[in-house]
Amino acid sequence: MPYKINEFNGSYSIQLDNMSIPRSTGNSDYNRFIEAIALGTDTVEGPDIVSESYSSLRSSDYPSMQEQLDMQYWDAVNGTTTWKDRIDEIKALYPKTIERTVTVGDVPAWVQEEADVFLAAKQLREYAVAVERLAQYVLAEGRAEVKETIVIGTEAVLDENDMPTYDEEGNDITQDITEEAVAVTAIDPVEATVEQTTYDDEGVATITSIENPLITKDNEERTEAQSIVDATPQEVIDAYNAGNGYIAS
Repeated sequence: MPYKINEFNGSYSIQLDNMSIPRSTGNSDYNRFIEAIALGTDTVEGPDIVSESYSSLRSSDYPSMQEQLDMQYWDAVNGTTTWKDRIDEIKALYPKTIERTVTVGDVPAWVQEEADVFLAAKQLREYAVAVERLAQYVLAEGRAEVKETIVIGTEAVLDENDMPTYDEEGNDITQDITEEAVAVTAIDPVEATVEQTTYDDEGVATITSIENPLITKDNEERTEAQSIVDATPQEVIDAYNAGNGYIAS
């Protein structure tokens, strides 16, 4: 059974079976509703639009009983037909051909808008995790050492006579002292295969060479992460890049 939107005087609630869910992001059932619509795991119907029958419309327009009695009194006193004219007017306005109908209206725009916000946030989180996973080194290939030049101090710039040099303002001219430092340590690739021992019904062992399970798992995770990246809409990628990967909690 799909979710059902109920609307009363501009306020909305969501019906699911016998449960009424308020439109509030602080309500867990409401958040599950938005998630279901965003992920397409459930559907939602718009609010019912009721067109009342002639009897209900007439009843709502008829003057009160006190007013009708007052009209009848003055009609009798003055010889007028005010009461009859008013009743006839209402009956003509709402003929008996008018029947009560109930139709399903459109789903309010806010439902899809909030579902889109939920989906974009979910995609952003998953994209960030996938990018981080792909940034890790491939176990089968290992990781090369990376060095960088760092400044460890300064020294005076000497002239050809090994004397200090000065700029036009008389300040010592210096230069950085640098050295190569390891920024990323090297990691050897894991063994491509491992030996697996199996036993037959008679207990005879057979040793076979299989792909290293660590490599298998690494490849599977990288494939899954790549599929997430490939399926991520460009606007979500742009939001990730604009936020430098930051995801609001």
